[in-house]
Amino acid sequence: MGRYFEFKDKESSKFWDITVAGKKVTIHYGKIGTVGQNTVKELVTSAEANTHAEKVIGEKIKKGYKEKKK
Repeated sequence: MGRYFEFKDKESSKFWDITVAGKKVTIHYGKIGTVGQNTVKELVTSAEANTHAEKVIGEKIKKGYKEKKK
């Protein structure tokens, strides 16, 4: 599962990408046009990884991020 989001306003232009692979959740984020940074979180089960991913996706959507095609 991989989902890509962008946030743009007068002051910023950012991307945020999340991928779940088994128990690992990888988040790639930064300013649009840059390489960005990665964070990886490993959970106990793949179900927990999916639940965590859905939670943080919801948080990003509330902050104004819009899902886009890569």
